[in-house]
Amino acid sequence: MKKILHKVHLYLGLAIGCIFFIIAFSGAIYTWEPEIATIIYKQKVKPKNTSFVKVSTLKANMVKELPNGDFRGVLFQGRAKTANVLLYVPGTYYYAYMDPYSGQLIHLQDMKKGWLNILKMLHRNLLLGDVGKQIVHWVTLLALIMVLSGIVLWWPNKKFKRKNHFTIKWASRSVKLNYDLHNVLGFYASWIGVLVILTGVFWGFKSFRNVIKSTVTKKEIAYALPKSDTTVNFGTHNIQIMVDSLANNFLSNKPDTFMRISFPHKATDPIVMTMPDVLNRVHRTNNYYFDQYTGKLIQGKFENGLYNESSAFKTINGLTYDIHLGNLGGFFGRLIVCLTSLVMASLPITGFIIWFSKR
Repeated sequence: MKKILHKVHLYLGLAIGCIFFIIAFSGAIYTWEPEIATIIYKQKVKPKNTSFVKVSTLKANMVKELPNGDFRGVLFQGRAKTANVLLYVPGTYYYAYMDPYSGQLIHLQDMKKGWLNILKMLHRNLLLGDVGKQIVHWVTLLALIMVLSGIVLWWPNKKFKRKNHFTIKWASRSVKLNYDLHNVLGFYASWIGVLVILTGVFWGFKSFRNVIKSTVTKKEIAYALPKSDTTVNFGTHNIQIMVDSLANNFLSNKPDTFMRISFPHKATDPIVMTMPDVLNRVHRTNNYYFDQYTGKLIQGKFENGLYNESSAFKTINGLTYDIHLGNLGGFFGRLIVCLTSLVMASLPITGFIIWFSKR
């Protein structure tokens, strides 16, 4: 069995090694997207003991800067960071990073341009569009097989040999050192790596998601659709005043809480207030819906509502993001995922050297 697995491991490694290196290495760097974005998009501001500017003021300022922009909403990130305004334009979308106290534009970023976006696309589709996306999905699936077979191959047949498989012999000659770097580092990284790769497979294959969904969902859940009541007399209706009121009421009490508020675009749309988790964990995000005419909280069980009311599958779906990006453990979680991805990126290199030296 090990001889067969060795062949599978070898040929898969030779076939997908280069592509897997690109996926893993770009993913390791992109793990630090929040920190990188804070620096390159100039999101740091000096905290002040004054109230935040109104959402309507941010919108009015952006109409001057980007007249064709469709204002979607704004994310407040506490007193020490910018207010991030989301705007759609044909073919792309922008984030405007604005001073939350004055409403002044600090940085305007086309989110489909810039090296950070290139890094993201390199990880997701190798910069090859839909074809590249399919390549990444299948390479991810094959990488899962390669990693699992590597764990089996690592496991020594003799119990007394096991202790030698847990440490790297740094004083060894280069061939043996490279072998240890592949075997030992690969073994330690594989346990986290399997989870990271599995979450990639979850996103890549709809059939896989459907199997998970059918397994954890006993019956279909009937969700309500949050809607504003259009029967209310709204002769003096002003969405901007309503959004300002809701945002100011919340931020005056919790200025350091992350909060995103989105504008309605249709007569029946509600005003959506989203509370991202402090660690940006997707599965713990809360969404609240307010009637755009009355400002009242809309009650009901919604598909994208409170995280503690989410279905098992929706929770799993959110956890895949948190595991893959490392957000589940905050800073240290992302550090672990980053180091794991770097080791995973090194395995095709050390593995190729092992194969080539034997030849």
